[in-house]
Amino acid sequence: MTKAQIITKAQLYLDDTSELSTQEFSDLFDKMYNVVNSAHTWEGTKAEGTGTTSTSVASVALATGFLYFTANNNYTDASEEAGRPVVYRGSDYTPYKVVSWSDRRRYRDSEGYAYVDFANSLLYFTKQPTAAEAVEYDYHMQQAALADGESPWFPVEFHDAIYHLMVSDDFMIQASDKAKSYAAENRAAAEQFMDRMKYWNAQLVQI
Repeated sequence: MTKAQIITKAQLYLDDTSELSTQEFSDLFDKMYNVVNSAHTWEGTKAEGTGTTSTSVASVALATGFLYFTANNNYTDASEEAGRPVVYRGSDYTPYKVVSWSDRRRYRDSEGYAYVDFANSLLYFTKQPTAAEAVEYDYHMQQAALADGESPWFPVEFHDAIYHLMVSDDFMIQASDKAKSYAAENRAAAEQFMDRMKYWNAQLVQI
């Protein structure tokens, strides 16, 4: 379904009794689309970030839409849980462990570590690189807002999660008696769609 079709489903559910404007419905869709996208580390929202180190500064710019690193340093057929994310550097893909911002001073001038300066959209290495090398990492990417004719990235089987979230939102409940009456049912329906979507997502990483 497209964004417009999902909004229409929400409007039909309310029997057009809502006082929300077209723009308010669009904004509510965007809000709930973001809720779905941020509810899980979906395979479809992962992306690869790249860059090149410099000998003059210890940082590289983070990819546009970067939200957080995703696990990328394990073997799929290994029985142990995936380790913390790493940043790969150089032609040999040397892994640099990602440490938290608050712990960065503990690793100062230590080789093999990196951290995120999220406020400035920068990835820092704790030791100044001495050569220009390629950088790669995996991250959870913020999804762009959809135009009315565009569809969510995930399969249509789960699109109804957005509509159920929309009509169970507090803003909608205040504008519609019907939304208020069926708020619990719609929240439960949204959770069911999300659970099914998580199961689908899990199958994408099976062997």
